[in-house]
Amino acid sequence: MTPRAVLLTGGDGVGKTTVGQAIARLLTSDHHITAVVDLDAIAQFGPPRPSSGGLRFHDRLRVRNLTAVWPTYREAGAEYLVVSGHVETPELHAAYVAALAGCDVQLVRLQIPEELIAERTKGTRGPHWDLQTALAQAKTHQPIQDFTVTNEGSPEETAAEILSRLGWP
Repeated sequence: MTPRAVLLTGGDGVGKTTVGQAIARLLTSDHHITAVVDLDAIAQFGPPRPSSGGLRFHDRLRVRNLTAVWPTYREAGAEYLVVSGHVETPELHAAYVAALAGCDVQLVRLQIPEELIAERTKGTRGPHWDLQTALAQAKTHQPIQDFTVTNEGSPEETAAEILSRLGWP
């Protein structure tokens, strides 16, 4: 079987990490070997270095780290990979697909009603996070996803919808 990956993207506070973890729980509870990567977690580095054209520094770091970790998961037997993080441009999407060599990759954009973002992120974001800025940034993302899912139910319900639409078990 060719390994399969889903890249979960969307604006700040839409539930990328939470839904990604729910997808992994559903797959592993059905005995499918599944790995999870949070793109923010693999690029915690600072202060950022200057970018010299192309991808931004932290995006390049995410791509390089994903490129490094994917073969380890694959060698361990991963059938499925769930990746959560911002994928805002076709160039970044292509870089992540290239990082996941030998893997069938699909990009799913999560969206959420504005009132739910405020409710769900209360107390989970730092003092410098601003809801209006996050909403404005989300509107600038290019439509490069394979499909979009509205995350307004429980993480498990949204995960089940994504798995169904992917055609995964």
